[in-house]
Amino acid sequence: MEKSKTPLWKRILVFWIMFVLSGGIALAGSLLYGNNTEETIRNTVMVLTGTGVVIFAFSMSEMNGLFIYRNEGKYSRFTMMYLGSLIASVLLPYLPVKGWPFLVLFVLLGVFSNGVTGVVAGSTCLLVAVNLSGGTFSVFWLYFISGVVGVLVFSTLNDDFHVGFPLFISLSILTLCLTANVILFSQEQLSFGQFMIPLVNLMVCCILLLISLKMFSSAVIHRNREKYMDINDPEFPLLVQLKDMSKEEYYHAIHTAYLSDRIARRLGLDDAAAKACAYYQRIGKLRGENTWENVSAICNEYHFPPNTKKILKEYVDESEKIVSKETVVVLFADCIVSSILYLFEKDPTAQLDYAQIIDTVFQKKLETDELWGSEISLGQIRSMQKIFVEEKLYYDFLR
Repeated sequence: MEKSKTPLWKRILVFWIMFVLSGGIALAGSLLYGNNTEETIRNTVMVLTGTGVVIFAFSMSEMNGLFIYRNEGKYSRFTMMYLGSLIASVLLPYLPVKGWPFLVLFVLLGVFSNGVTGVVAGSTCLLVAVNLSGGTFSVFWLYFISGVVGVLVFSTLNDDFHVGFPLFISLSILTLCLTANVILFSQEQLSFGQFMIPLVNLMVCCILLLISLKMFSSAVIHRNREKYMDINDPEFPLLVQLKDMSKEEYYHAIHTAYLSDRIARRLGLDDAAAKACAYYQRIGKLRGENTWENVSAICNEYHFPPNTKKILKEYVDESEKIVSKETVVVLFADCIVSSILYLFEKDPTAQLDYAQIIDTVFQKKLETDELWGSEISLGQIRSMQKIFVEEKLYYDFLR
């Protein structure tokens, strides 16, 4: 687990601002709605307590590596999202109860943190709206259950971030909860008009979720997609320079990148970052020696994605320990390609036993302490070895 790079004092400052402002928002909301002293104290104390739990959940999630969608260290971003949701909760009582878009707030708070933090934060915001509007427990449970479902289904997406099915599930649960808790207990004669506000609520939630999740996907999930498409192109200028300097180094990088990409995909890892690391693991030679200083300077010049720089540093810098699973994949791919190329250089017509070569590489690596600090499991290492063997038809291209 990677420790946060944000200084402790900055984290404390952000959380302290979040705590104080949340209490101020609750106090302002109580005054806005003309609550008496007891209600104002209740609202402020409950929001401060809820915010304290939110801060604790956020901190513990980071300590235990429980974040989703690369939210580690994004204290300011989550704080702004949380305080914005509190302000929205203060204003929502001006709308009919059937029209509160709390599903959107729950989902956004969840995707900007994780499931536990999102549920706690969303519940605190919901409590504000219910208290200020004088709502009943049925109103709280209506939006709490639908919000929890929204957080859960949107917390299980992979990097493809296909939102269609989670959107359908969350809106269906919201429809069911609105019907069971609001429409069913309406004192008016059943008519189409009673369904208008819930239908508008569903439409608004659907539109807001689609827009906000699209923006979230572009800004967070796929923010480096176009960059990876550029640097993982074999005709990228850096690779062309490497080819002009040494065709052997270029084709070594091509073969290593192919295998790293295949293995990382099969293991469910960051295949784009692993492939980029395999391509540029020796790019420092363009500036002399393949030191981390040279590699880092090139990464900065061409604005490599942070995860690629992290993996490259683990792989190139001898003072760094190998931690990430992607680095381990590149390590084995590089060793296997190097071993096969070396044997073909000795005898281009040799009929090699690729399975034995792969077994030897894995055995030698596991006998060292090189992987002791890595996050990869023994099961994943065995799966990786099996996949390398399955790629034996590809190794003839190295001849």
